[in-house]
Amino acid sequence: MPKRTRRNINQARRAEIGAERRSRTRGELLAAALELFGQPHGRNTRIEDVCAKARIARGTFYNYFTGIEPLLEALSDSLTRDFDAAVHGAFDRLQGPVERTGAAMRYYLHAPLIDPRWGWAIVNSSVGRTLYGENITQHVRDSIQEGIDSGDFTIDSADVGRDILLGTGISATISLLQGGTPADYPEKIALHVLLSLGATRQVAQAVTSRPLQELPRLATSSRFFRGTLGGAEEAAPRSGSPARPAPDARANRRRTKAGARNTAARQSR
Repeated sequence: MPKRTRRNINQARRAEIGAERRSRTRGELLAAALELFGQPHGRNTRIEDVCAKARIARGTFYNYFTGIEPLLEALSDSLTRDFDAAVHGAFDRLQGPVERTGAAMRYYLHAPLIDPRWGWAIVNSSVGRTLYGENITQHVRDSIQEGIDSGDFTIDSADVGRDILLGTGISATISLLQGGTPADYPEKIALHVLLSLGATRQVAQAVTSRPLQELPRLATSSRFFRGTLGGAEEAAPRSGSPARPAPDARANRRRTKAGARNTAARQSR
């Protein structure tokens, strides 16, 4: 093989190895951020805490992120990208903006009960920022605007509806993570959010009382979501497969244990 060809192959391989190393280091920083922000008081996490957890020098950190805010943006995207795609995948089996909005809120409120680390990381990475990130915030606004345009929602402004939904969502997520809420709390929250958007009580109650469909496997393929939701640890349902209610018995057990741990932690402080 001519020397020039060998040199080109070696350079390409070195570039490939470098890209793999950068991707691995970035992933280690995000994994460390998840563990730290995924605790009840994780909002106090600093750059040096993340570096220590990842065993990476602070100088190296700045090769990937310019500060804590870009890190939080990347973490929020990693936490929600696959999960939100799975939720939107479930929309194909739902009818209209009211049913889709209600189901999405229930999926997002059941998720932190199944994976409290994920839930706390969502809450703590949203402090002073947009809940769930800019993309999902825009999706929420678009869904509410669709409901206004169709006449299913009577609220005057999609922006107001967005803030009602997201503000209620983060407050309800904290309540669920702290424990002591009833088993159907996500459904109650979703019901009253739909009412505040202008859906009729009859429609809102019907929508929020239906069993949640299983999410596509994409929801649990995310490296930053370690729980199961709506039976999603099994293969995605075939056409005509019966829906499974969420949360299931395992989710309730996890929720009970999480609530007990949070209660004990509060009592020890």
